[in-house]
Amino acid sequence: MDAAEVISLADAMRAYALESGRDLNAANMFTHTMLMRKLAADQNNEPFEPDMDDDAA
Repeated sequence: MDAAEVISLADAMRAYALESGRDLNAANMFTHTMLMRKLAADQNNEPFEPDMDDDAA
């Protein structure tokens, strides 16, 4: 997922949150976190992998 896709996802999540009365701040925080992780991975020249919870295994 590149930065443009993250921004597109952010727009979709914001629109959904506004239409459904969901928490807009949560949608923004999720998108911000994903974008910052992507930028950090790109800066360090590492593959982007989401964090896995210990419970997920």
